[in-house]
Amino acid sequence: MIQFRQVSKQYKDSAKTMAVDGVDLSIQDGEFVFIVGDSGAGKSTLLKLMMGLERPTGGNILVDGLNVSQIKRSKLPEYRRRFGCIFQDFQLLKDFTAYENVAFAQRVIGTKNKNIRKRVPKALADVGLEGKEKSYPSQLSGGEQQRVAIARALVNGPLYLIADEPTGNLDQTNTDEVMALLEALNRTGTTVIVITHDTAVVERMQKRVVELKDGRIVSDTAWHAAQKATESVQPVPDNIELTAPAPALPTEQKEEAVPQEAAEELPTESEVLPEEEEDEGYVQERLDLGEEEEPEEEPEQVEMDIAAITPPQLPEIPPLVVPKVDLPESDSARKSRVVSEVLKGWTAPTEEAAEVVSGDAAVAEPAEDSSEDTAVAEAAEDLPAEAALTENAAADEAEKLPAEEGDGKDA
Repeated sequence: MIQFRQVSKQYKDSAKTMAVDGVDLSIQDGEFVFIVGDSGAGKSTLLKLMMGLERPTGGNILVDGLNVSQIKRSKLPEYRRRFGCIFQDFQLLKDFTAYENVAFAQRVIGTKNKNIRKRVPKALADVGLEGKEKSYPSQLSGGEQQRVAIARALVNGPLYLIADEPTGNLDQTNTDEVMALLEALNRTGTTVIVITHDTAVVERMQKRVVELKDGRIVSDTAWHAAQKATESVQPVPDNIELTAPAPALPTEQKEEAVPQEAAEELPTESEVLPEEEEDEGYVQERLDLGEEEEPEEEPEQVEMDIAAITPPQLPEIPPLVVPKVDLPESDSARKSRVVSEVLKGWTAPTEEAAEVVSGDAAVAEPAEDSSEDTAVAEAAEDLPAEAALTENAAADEAEKLPAEEGDGKDA
């Protein structure tokens, strides 16, 4: 059921157009309704409000008990599946066959391929296009193209079928065929809402007519019919008392006993096999699209395991002990040590020092000087200034020795 309660829609343009102004309208399930009016009367805006394509600036719109303006935007596509739309210019995909055009509406909502293969041929057969599945729109007449559009609108099983000027591009013969098809669909329980300017069609169909003008309802044949029905009811005479019927007493239903022989023939639960589910075609379910109340979740109590997050104690590592290794003394270290000993006490060179001096003299290989003089000269180079003066004094004393000592030395 569709209900408009004081619905208004004003666009935010420069003229601040009031497309719909205080509309009250009710459309029962299974009705066939014509909405008529001049261009700009508010017919298209009325349908957009009904389908949730526009939000009203005032009033409420209830569809199957749901307030359309309160439906979440994420659920609007699911809500719009309740409606199937037929347009004046068919709006078929030119590169798609009749089958593919109808199947496209099923693929948009994620229907499985096995169900598409069952539902699409049935929808085309319902509109009289059996055998035209592989035909392209250019190969079909205007009436056949409109039938493909109707099949596409019906394949998802809508609860409400909206036709916006469905006969605007058709001749009289195709117009009669399409309107007869819509009437047949209405007899199956589908609510049909048709917007049209064709007064001849409206008069011939003899259905409910709602007329709009400047965004307001100026005429509604259903209201006039209800008014006439109210006037035709005769008042009840005062001398007749109206009493409510007595409520029926509940009767106890006894369970019929099953004969023992018949009970033995009944199959057990394990023997009963589940029947295979069959696709019944395009069936629109009444979905509950109201706002979901999310249950309040209690905060989860987290217990921390201290032992699990404590790092393990590492074993104590003993200090590293490096063994002391006595390495052999090098020649340069030995020479330095000898010279240091000589300089510390300035004593006579030891036997080891003599070997060092003799070794150095052999390496130098002097031409004229003796090994002793060479050793003294080398030692003098490394001595401080005071040691050098002492060495010079010793040399002077040697020069003063008598010649005899020198001759004896030569001999």
